[in-house]
Amino acid sequence: MPVIHVSILEGRSVETKRAYFKALTDASVKCLGCRPESVSIVLSEMPFEHYARAGKMKADELAEAGLSVEAYHAREAGKKG
Repeated sequence: MPVIHVSILEGRSVETKRAYFKALTDASVKCLGCRPESVSIVLSEMPFEHYARAGKMKADELAEAGLSVEAYHAREAGKKG
């Protein structure tokens, strides 16, 4: 029975998280040969003030760039393709 723990920055929509849960479950079924019912996922969302990289708080990066949380996620989603 896989238990998947994921930490992400806050601000994603319920629809996005729902799609992510489905993708993680589908990948677990395919790779591990388990049933979807046996896959558990624990999602922890953290505020931008609780995440830093290279000593710089993500919230400060957003403020310096003049980005809202929504604008940040929209920009990051645009980088996928």
